[in-house]
Amino acid sequence: MGPPLPGANMGFFDWLFGKKKDPYGGSLKKNYADKAYNDQPARYQSPQKPYTQPPQAYGAAPRPAATGERNTGLHFRKGRSTQPLEPVKDQTITSSARRGTANLAHLGGTREAPDPHTDAVKLRSHGLPEIAHLDDLAALTGATRNEIIWLASRPNWQSLSHYSLRQIAKKSGGTRLLMAPMPRLKAVQRALHAKLVSRLPVHEAAHGFRKGRDALSSATAHVGKDVVISVDIEDFFPSFTFRRVSGYLRNMGYGRGVSVALANLMTARLSDGSVKEGNQWKSAHSLRHPDLAKRYHPELPQGAPTSPGMANAIVLRMDKRLHALAQKFGAEYTRYADDLTFSGNEELAKGAGHLLQLIRQIVRTEGLRLNEKKTRIMRKGRQQRVTGVVVNEKTNVSRRDYDTLKAILHNCIKHGPVGQNRENVPDFREHLRGRIAHFMHIGPERGRKLMRMFEQIKW
Repeated sequence: MGPPLPGANMGFFDWLFGKKKDPYGGSLKKNYADKAYNDQPARYQSPQKPYTQPPQAYGAAPRPAATGERNTGLHFRKGRSTQPLEPVKDQTITSSARRGTANLAHLGGTREAPDPHTDAVKLRSHGLPEIAHLDDLAALTGATRNEIIWLASRPNWQSLSHYSLRQIAKKSGGTRLLMAPMPRLKAVQRALHAKLVSRLPVHEAAHGFRKGRDALSSATAHVGKDVVISVDIEDFFPSFTFRRVSGYLRNMGYGRGVSVALANLMTARLSDGSVKEGNQWKSAHSLRHPDLAKRYHPELPQGAPTSPGMANAIVLRMDKRLHALAQKFGAEYTRYADDLTFSGNEELAKGAGHLLQLIRQIVRTEGLRLNEKKTRIMRKGRQQRVTGVVVNEKTNVSRRDYDTLKAILHNCIKHGPVGQNRENVPDFREHLRGRIAHFMHIGPERGRKLMRMFEQIKW
């Protein structure tokens, strides 16, 4: 006679709906430690070994007193080795109270003890400079080791801030906070951009903040298309936090200490900035700006030389996925900072809804989100604009922008330029000259007309 059926000792409905018997017998007083749990029917069970305590080698040895070593927080290694764990050297960052850089003196290692996790082969494959310790980083940026430590440290209430905050108006209403680095930090960031950030791999679809590319080159790819779809990423730069920047740099081959130092040099909290009122510097909280309560993590500052390049590099995988998606729909794809643009024929117009759904999914899985209020589907019968450039038949400036600037120049000729600077621009003459140069770059014919009017103004 064969083994009993799985439901022989329980009710039919219990067996039918999956309520199984307790494999230990159902007694609450049963000692479960001497019997391994197995919820399979008895006929399919293999012999179980009695439970035994793990060998002592799995446990971490007690921490030696005052040896400068640590062996806690290494539980993830227990499952990979049956040997006792070797104590890890203490890499606690020591202090330099004179510069206010407590616990940062050994960040990234030294020449005598460089970061052991630096992958020189990987760095060379990407064409990036090899930075094995802070002394290498100091030599790369033209600063001293102590200056790098000081600039990478987060300020407290007693120390000076490395950033100044400024509010600028947004087209949609409200204001945006810009963080401008102080001169010494700005010089270090410019050196990092020239020697490191500018060499990071970036997708060909990215046109913003790249040499030889601009808003016009981004718009040119979408000229004369049946439909243009434009979407915008919400909080683009604030989405790249200290963790994302340092994690990206570690993935490129830099060691932990150097990645943390580089990320500290390129990210900052809004609350760490200072506001100048008269001759005094005040805390960022004196602005009472709503973003200060929402954005409390270190992020890529809007105003730092390294922020655009780092953002372009981090979203390389997203650009690859969106480019492949556009090819599936027979469309063109470009990105200018946070503006994503797709264009194509009537087939794309019919599948615009499905395309937007897939774009949302890709952007969301990359840790970003779309600003749904700025999503636009522009068909051929209406004005199609990409990064402020009209692309219906050829690249040109919009009629509204042209008429607005033309009216300002006309009033300057007739009434003088003093009363026309309604936005209180510091150098109104150069401001107008810059706007005209932008118009000439996009639409040369209209730009030349505006330049002739500018030359008639009596300054």
